[in-house]
Amino acid sequence: MKKRILVCLTLVALAASLASCGNSSSSTSGSDNTASGSTDSSSAASGEEVVLTLPTYYCGENVGATYFEPAVERFNEKYDGQYEIQLEEVVEASYSDKMSTLAQSGKLPVLISGTTADWIDTVLIPQKLYYDTKDWLNESGIIDLCLDSSVDYSTQEDGSVVGVPIVTVSTTGLYYNGANYSPDKNIADMSVDEFIESLDGQNIAWQTVDNAWTTMLFLTALVANEEGGTEWLQEYDGSKCYDYNTEWMISAVTKLVDIWNKTGGSAYIGKAYADAANDFMSGNSAVICNGTWMNSEFSESGSANWSNGFDGANVHADYYPGNIAMCNTKAYGRWFLTNNYSSEGELEAAKAFMEFIYSPEELEQFALTEGCQIPNLESSEDYLASLDENQLLKEQTEKLTDETVLVPTIASIMPDSVANSVLANELTQLVNGAITPEEFCDTLTVKSEETKA
Repeated sequence: MKKRILVCLTLVALAASLASCGNSSSSTSGSDNTASGSTDSSSAASGEEVVLTLPTYYCGENVGATYFEPAVERFNEKYDGQYEIQLEEVVEASYSDKMSTLAQSGKLPVLISGTTADWIDTVLIPQKLYYDTKDWLNESGIIDLCLDSSVDYSTQEDGSVVGVPIVTVSTTGLYYNGANYSPDKNIADMSVDEFIESLDGQNIAWQTVDNAWTTMLFLTALVANEEGGTEWLQEYDGSKCYDYNTEWMISAVTKLVDIWNKTGGSAYIGKAYADAANDFMSGNSAVICNGTWMNSEFSESGSANWSNGFDGANVHADYYPGNIAMCNTKAYGRWFLTNNYSSEGELEAAKAFMEFIYSPEELEQFALTEGCQIPNLESSEDYLASLDENQLLKEQTEKLTDETVLVPTIASIMPDSVANSVLANELTQLVNGAITPEEFCDTLTVKSEETKA
């Protein structure tokens, strides 16, 4: 009988469903000696199908379900009669709390998805609940796809590796409207001065409130173009910086003020992200800084937000002057194995699912669906052909080369309170002329140091 995926179950509904079916091979009773949502060891030993329940928020209405639910179907069809993955929906905001609760009760699933670095660092690693993936990553060949910086980050002092390090990246660059700006070459191949000159008075879609997102991205690019700036950003990837009184930071902020005044100036003071996006999609600015998640805004499905003759088909993607792109790579990956399994069959099922998810075919499908890149995978002909149907993703993929410099955003290396409020508040004062670049950087430093208390 064709296997079905039990998508978006609550724990109560799951128990009720299993009780009515009476199928011992898919029992997820969560008894004291069995990992939550797993089969018991007798099922695996007898050769019966191993069924794993996977708590995740990559299902239901979550955007991650677009790729993930069909992927689970494909896995279940491939391993019909041997392994089956059943999905249990968990609200994204409560995922870490749920995993912590399961860990405390000894019922952590063998397979974990979509978790956060905070929970990994505070619960999974200190309590040594993770399965060391080092040998398996090498045996399966998945290690060859992982980014070196993520492998280093995921490797513990004893040499063990936590989870599957980063394989795919969603790089943050910029977009430009070809209807009112036509650069002679890739923006990534320009210097900052060449880029500003090429705009010839066209605006950049800035913002100063909320978290100053679009402006913060361009400031990051300016820092990365300063001598010592790239190394500084990369040094703090995956950690926090508390000192912004540096030559490269002050120089970048000084240049930001000058560029701000040349490309929109006071018109953007008090603007939020929604204002910046609307400004770009009404043709009032030529450039907006943002990540690949904005691609869909320029397809026909997003046309309700267009005005003044704007056409998403005219939008192109590029990276920043100096060939700078933004992505946090000193981080954990998307998937983790735990050591809480009641049989070798459960562990092998989890490994099989990981090897399936990280197969070239699935990675390419994931990249097409999510709009991301796979730096260490050679693209197949079918994948390249599919890219022809997605102009922006094709440009983002083709322009991401071995020479592209990946740096974290400056907001990601700041203490959260500084990135979320102080940066925007001080930026407004900066572009108003109320404070100098030196005072701006000093305030960031002072406020960052205060978070240590």
